[in-house]
Amino acid sequence: MPDEASSESRATILRLIEESGTPLNVFDLTERTGLHANTVRGHLDVLLSTNVISRQPERATSRGRPRWLYGTAAAQPSPYQQLAEVLATELSRIGDDAATRVGDLWANLLPPLTAAQTPDEAVQEAAAALDQLGFSTSVNPAGDTITVTNCPYEALVADNPVICDIHASLVARVLAQIGQPVTLDSMDVWARPGLCQAHLLRSDLIPTRTIRAADLDPEGKHS
Repeated sequence: MPDEASSESRATILRLIEESGTPLNVFDLTERTGLHANTVRGHLDVLLSTNVISRQPERATSRGRPRWLYGTAAAQPSPYQQLAEVLATELSRIGDDAATRVGDLWANLLPPLTAAQTPDEAVQEAAAALDQLGFSTSVNPAGDTITVTNCPYEALVADNPVICDIHASLVARVLAQIGQPVTLDSMDVWARPGLCQAHLLRSDLIPTRTIRAADLDPEGKHS
């Protein structure tokens, strides 16, 4: 049965991770299992959701997004959990400009960012920076929206919504450091459960024409 096959494949992936002396990436696991990369990612998501494995971004050695590395779940809290606990304690003690100040400080902790040569490259660099901090990101085809999932601080957001303001400030600061005319316009928090969207302003994205729904007749024809 398909469910049994999926369970066996997932068990194989878990065993490979547990028996490996070092964390593995998706491509390591595809080579060892013969499964498609998207199938491996699906099994890894299930294992992550049950906290039997952990992941961390590979140390970046070149421009572009770092790969995720998967290992056994650590007994000790992850650095993100530890920082979250500190944030939960300290957020009530800081002023109204906390989000901007903390976002700026956090951006300064990132490895030096390479000046982007194009707006598209700037958006990819910003997404890669968020990946290095433990988020999962994707960029839409137009390059004006970064979707953010797997927030390491998700459990704290309900009681401390200012955390999302900090993340938005971080995105704005990272874009400013990259040196292209791309800025943060807005951040949709929990556009869907567990998913946020950073909407960007880009001077190079100018549509040739915009058709507004109000200008259409009831049958969908342009008036």
